[in-house]
Formats: sequence, structure tokens, C-alpha cells
Amino acid sequence: MTNKKIRDYILGILNERLLLFDIDRGELNDDFDLVKSGLLDSMAFIDLVAEAEEEFGIEIDFEQLADSDDFTSLGGLAEIIMNTKNAE
Repeated sequence: MTNKKIRDYILGILNERLLLFDIDRGELNDDFDLVKSGLLDSMAFIDLVAEAEEEFGIEIDFEQLADSDDFTSLGGLAEIIMNTKNAE
């Protein structure tokens, strides 16, 4: 599993919101914060994580996420998903 595959999956889920906010997928770098930008509220972020858990057959420890400064960023979330998947 690659970081790019996970990133593309996340962006696919967010496609409608990106269109609504008039954000081009190509503009988003790994530092783009999904929550602080207003693209997702905290509940929508949790829903996104739940969808990713189901898609990739993993369980993300939210307490572990809270220890990461960038877990709500596109790159941070993709890395956490990848590391969780690779740890299994």
C-alpha cells in the first residue's frame, strides 16, 4: 500500500466537498489541514477516518492520533493510515 493510494482515496471521498469549496485537488499538499481549513468539521473528520478504517481493514487508535500534531492534515492522516496498515 502506498501513501499516494491512500491520499487518492481520501481525496476521492472528499471530492464533493472540494467542488463545493471550489478547491482543486491539485492544489492540495500534504500540509493541507482538513479541519482547520473548514473543509471538514470534527464529526465529518471522524466519519472520514471510519470510512478509511473500513476500506483498508484497520482500526485507528484515536488516542494515538491526538498525540500527532498533524493528524488532521491530508499527509498526516494518509501516513497514519499507512503506518497502521503496515503494522498489522
